[in-house]
Amino acid sequence: MARTFPIVAAGAAALAAASLAVAAPQRPARQQPAQTRQLAQTAKKQPVVLGFYEGKTVRYYNFGPIKLKPGNKLAPIWTVTNGVAGQHNIIDTVPGEKGYTPLWQVTKVTWAAGKTPRLLKSADAVKKAAAGGEVTIARTSTVVNCPVLGFGQKKVAGFSAGHVIHYYDLGPVKVAAGNAVLPLYTVTNGLAGQYNVTRDTIAVGQTAYPPLWSISKVTWKSGARRHLLTSYAAIKKAAASGQVTLKKTPLVVNCPLV
Repeated sequence: MARTFPIVAAGAAALAAASLAVAAPQRPARQQPAQTRQLAQTAKKQPVVLGFYEGKTVRYYNFGPIKLKPGNKLAPIWTVTNGVAGQHNIIDTVPGEKGYTPLWQVTKVTWAAGKTPRLLKSADAVKKAAAGGEVTIARTSTVVNCPVLGFGQKKVAGFSAGHVIHYYDLGPVKVAAGNAVLPLYTVTNGLAGQYNVTRDTIAVGQTAYPPLWSISKVTWKSGARRHLLTSYAAIKKAAASGQVTLKKTPLVVNCPLV
């Protein structure tokens, strides 16, 4: 079965579950050497940020603030404004737990005057320090997109410019108008080995890229000779020749590259 997102009307929950299934890959079209060199030159790595969770060090991507419509599930992230050296941001949930989400509402933690700062490495430590009058806590309206790494998330294959890339599929989000969203094309009736397709600007191994993708559906017309679409250029060509139809959807998914 081709690796596609299900019909949007089926609902966000069904999409998030089904979108992790990946079909057996087929060999994509070979790139020209010049194109390969150009992509390698433009590849950039997103820095991995260290944080604390229940006394342990965790790793995550920080894609920065995001504007959201009401109704999204958020989790708290505590940032210490005047902490000691080695103080990282603190979270209280990770992938695999019921309350996890990569969307974090920022809460500022500040050591009170006259108090001796120390490392705070868990939500419980923050709350205990606040209860003892050692720190003040101020929740902000800022929400950041920070997918946590290393807790069993499955990598999903995709295509860009004829080569295979990989990303985490973290499910749908609702974003406000004006937020940075990029297109991701899903072929609804493609061949086995058909993955979702990005614009032809992503190099293998690139991670420094906005992770919010707006889903557009690509559908082969009846009687068309189907083949693997491994680039946006191939999708445009198929659409121009009347072989496929393109349809934008309101669905946005959170898919950081890895």
